[in-house]
Amino acid sequence: MPDSATDIPRELHSEYEERPFQTCTRCGEMLCEIAEGYQLFKLYRRGEAIYEYALCHPCHAGLLREFSAESRQRLAEFHGQRMTLNFGPVRCAVCGHDRADDEEFSITAACQGTSLVHALMVCGPCRRGMHDLLSKHTREVWDRFVNDNLAGAPEGTMTPVSPLELVPA
Repeated sequence: MPDSATDIPRELHSEYEERPFQTCTRCGEMLCEIAEGYQLFKLYRRGEAIYEYALCHPCHAGLLREFSAESRQRLAEFHGQRMTLNFGPVRCAVCGHDRADDEEFSITAACQGTSLVHALMVCGPCRRGMHDLLSKHTREVWDRFVNDNLAGAPEGTMTPVSPLELVPA
């Protein structure tokens, strides 16, 4: 349980380090020193985090720039038409499904220093639907990111495509 409403909750801490994320998964910079903030992402399957990462704003923005314009446009349209940011990390931002009823879900959070700015959850079926919107190029960019930065991530790890991933921190 966080100490205050803005503290980053335990479920968004690193499972591997057993503490809050300290550094950017891509560049290694200290997250608390990044003025623009950072993004956290965790994919859960059957209640267990199967992979996680933290990206500082510059790395997050850089990765998004590598995505195809087609993918960015499709996702922006999808998010604008189908997503709500009002459910937080307990209900799917797309369909409203309760995460307790889902075998797989992801949580994405925008953070600043040691504070949680916003978090949301996307259920497995909705994640797969958003993944289908991605171009071949964008999938290749994501595969390269996974291979370079997420040792031990399960094969076929899908691209995270929540609205917090598309909006700068």
